[in-house]
Amino acid sequence: MTTTAAPVGSPEARGPGLRERFAQNVTLVLAARWALVLVATGVAFWNTLVAVANEMREQTIITYLPAVVVLVLYAAIGVSWRRGVERPIHDRQTDVIVGVVLLLIAITVKVLNLRYDDGYLVSHVDLLALWFFVLGCCCLVFGLRPVARYRWVWFLLLMIFPVPYRLEALLLRGGPMAAGLVMVAFGAVATGVAAARTRRRALAGAAMSGTGGLVGLLAVRFLAQDAPTWVYQTVPAVIAALVASAALYIERRREHTVSWRPLGRAKYPPAVSRVGRPGLVVVAAAAMMAFVPIPAYGEYPNPRIDGLDTRPPMVIPSGWVAGEYREYQWVSRLYGPGAVMGGQDLYQSRGSYEFDKFARPRKVVVNTIESSRPLTFEVYPTIFVYDLVGDRFSSLEKVALPHGVIGFLQTVVDDKSYLTYNRIVWEWNNGETTARVTIVSVDNHEADAPFPSPEPTVARNMNTFLTVLFRGNSVIADLEPQFKDRDLLVDCATDLINAQVDAIGDR
Repeated sequence: MTTTAAPVGSPEARGPGLRERFAQNVTLVLAARWALVLVATGVAFWNTLVAVANEMREQTIITYLPAVVVLVLYAAIGVSWRRGVERPIHDRQTDVIVGVVLLLIAITVKVLNLRYDDGYLVSHVDLLALWFFVLGCCCLVFGLRPVARYRWVWFLLLMIFPVPYRLEALLLRGGPMAAGLVMVAFGAVATGVAAARTRRRALAGAAMSGTGGLVGLLAVRFLAQDAPTWVYQTVPAVIAALVASAALYIERRREHTVSWRPLGRAKYPPAVSRVGRPGLVVVAAAAMMAFVPIPAYGEYPNPRIDGLDTRPPMVIPSGWVAGEYREYQWVSRLYGPGAVMGGQDLYQSRGSYEFDKFARPRKVVVNTIESSRPLTFEVYPTIFVYDLVGDRFSSLEKVALPHGVIGFLQTVVDDKSYLTYNRIVWEWNNGETTARVTIVSVDNHEADAPFPSPEPTVARNMNTFLTVLFRGNSVIADLEPQFKDRDLLVDCATDLINAQVDAIGDR
């Protein structure tokens, strides 16, 4: 008797395996690759995202970022829906080279971010590094040609770097309306990119979005004037862009009898069939960047003293004589609604040879800023309040003051006028509002000696920003500080602190 083995099916007769079925599902492939990019970005920039979340919780101007992401998505969707058939020409080696170079730039920029230890929250150079990182990941995962197809979308995404946005809003005199106006303009541009099947449609979309956004912004201004800044930044721009894009979409489908399916076609498979080793490069770069720190923030000593009156002017202590008092309302552009700054000239009631060789009474200037948002003092440090562009600064020296207050001494050297300023700064709060107090002295003891004048210098500070980025902190550093007025400033700070605390019981 002969036994015959059961026939074995040929490989061609078998159904596709799990990997093959996954590769054939375009939606799953795209979702998996975007998940890789987004998870890698979250790992690489976890500390940056935490810092941004903390700022948004404090309602600083960084609350514009969610609106930027939504508007960029609008633009990306519009580009996707009008994509035509491409030639299947792809150079994987070029994809990898460009992607790796962009990842190296991202790592370098995040490391350079450590140079902005005093201005980290205002510059957020790490968000620029995040942009380079996402762009590099997409080149590796999707290919250079598909990334280049969305070039205007990538250009729009650069808006996550906050320096240009802050500059534009502050040049428009700051405040919620200025912050919202910049976003309305951005929303108009994003709508134009989304609708740019032709130039006429792009201009029509931008005009519709811009007009609708302005109307919405005015509606918020008159109907909900006290709304948070994020409402001004988000609601008018996002809704206007959505309505304008939807109107043009409906008009296109009706006029040209195109399918009402969003794409109007089947989804194209990714140009890059397999990720493989480039995907491992993305994972390795993310793991490496996760260990790159960001500058410390939110650690400035800010003791609470219940009942403290933080609003300027300050109570004048004994031993000092009050001079001129000035008030600067424009600081509300930087430190939030209701913020105010007061400048007081104080003179010693009696001169001393300890502080002047002729025993002339010394003058100091006391500037006090009150705000209900203490984190904004780190978002906009002292350099944004005074005209100190081009000056050199020493490192901060900690000084213990009464009632648990910690002060910081610093020298500021003005090489143009050959003057050196000493200053001591501290912050304190009463549980509701915070005050930052700065006492300044100058090494010119004449009665007409110039002191730094408070004025917004955001635009001029951009030169300093670029100088530090490319040349380092040493170009603006005073490496050999001379605290000639240390005792004068510490005595004045001690007297002022005691006078304010003693006044609590008299209120």
